Amino acid sequence: MTTTIREGQYAPGQATHDLVVVPFHHPQGCRSYLAVDPDSRRAIAIDPHLDLVDKLEERVRREGWTVAFVLDTHTHADHPSGSAELAARLASVRVAHELARHRGVALHPSDGQELPLGRQRARVFHAPGHTPDHLVVELGGALFSGDTLLIGAVARTDFLGGDAGQLYDTLQRLIRLLPAETVLYPGHDYEGRTRSSLADEQRSNPWLAIREREAFARELSRGAPPRPANMDDLLRLNREGTPIPTTVPAVELVARLGGGGAASVIDVRTGAEYESEHVDGSRWVPLGELVERADEIRAVPAPRMLLCRTGARASVARRELEALGISGLTVIEGGLEALRTAGLATVRGRARMSLERQVRIAAGSLVLAGVALGALVHPALFGLSGAVGAGLVFAGVTDWCGMGLLLARMPWNKARGPLSQIPSGGCAAAPAAGGCSASAPRDPQLPQ
Repeated sequence: MTTTIREGQYAPGQATHDLVVVPFHHPQGCRSYLAVDPDSRRAIAIDPHLDLVDKLEERVRREGWTVAFVLDTHTHADHPSGSAELAARLASVRVAHELARHRGVALHPSDGQELPLGRQRARVFHAPGHTPDHLVVELGGALFSGDTLLIGAVARTDFLGGDAGQLYDTLQRLIRLLPAETVLYPGHDYEGRTRSSLADEQRSNPWLAIREREAFARELSRGAPPRPANMDDLLRLNREGTPIPTTVPAVELVARLGGGGAASVIDVRTGAEYESEHVDGSRWVPLGELVERADEIRAVPAPRMLLCRTGARASVARRELEALGISGLTVIEGGLEALRTAGLATVRGRARMSLERQVRIAAGSLVLAGVALGALVHPALFGLSGAVGAGLVFAGVTDWCGMGLLLARMPWNKARGPLSQIPSGGCAAAPAAGGCSASAPRDPQLPQ
């Protein structure tokens, strides 16, 4: 039977044997999927990213689908998996390979095992190469390839027990096993694409043009991309369910930054403060711009470590970002002052006044003005001092300071140099940034 694949569409009550595929794109380059049998409304969720769990759940409940299975194709090293959270919310069966050893997984499928979705069956194949525990899913004319075959690329194999020769064997097996018209849905794409086909990949993917196993392995082992930032924290989360901590001591972070984790430090201070002093390699996204720049923060590898001068504004930022559905947020305890005390060398510019000092000066000035005006002009003006005092109490109780947010937007707190000179968080994930795609091979037509 020929199966029609419809992306993201569902007509209630329509009796067909089509497959509905709903792709979810993450700014980090990750892809999560819902694949649904519309007759039975039974679905499988594949590689749900923790940041996307709310969107996945909302779509499922809106359509009236039942997610029978939640499957991780492998142990993810570049982002937090949302499988445990989504399965708990939707009462689904978690699926992963037995070599993954993920805590809480109920089903470890054998090679070729079928998972029932109404009249359709999702066939799960062991696909080692990127990692030893890798699975791919074939369902209704679609292949959900995880991090094996990507669009115009293949997965890297230089960590987590990956094996380039095994990846070659896996790719050749899939090409032999599945029809050329099979639609390909990869686990990653760094150029905004969602789908391809096996036929298109055989025509245009340079890795599939390499015909010999030894040559393929040699090319794949050459020039490995950088290691994913904060990989160890992500592995603990994805394997053991250990939550990403909400705070991190400055001393611990100093050691982590030495291992290349600075790419995940997000500085929420003003531009003037950032120019005055900052952590080398950190991303600058000021507190007042979190909402409009949320996708930039999503593209930063978790754990996303939030930094300000003392930690107070970073705590506010964490609450605001959590309300936007962004996960993996960690506040650096004590902020930049604690990092400096712990021995971290920072990048320094011309000294500028911190926002906290500005708030103290402004609040004190308003209190004095209220007292003076109340004594000299009219007693009702003593209320200005009272209002400032009430505002400070409110800020202390709620950790939200309206005066600070207002001052942060003042011209003297803006960056004086061109914004292009400041790492501003424009960090769309790419292989060169530690993604899961291998670097391109040399010309596959050259003698191997």
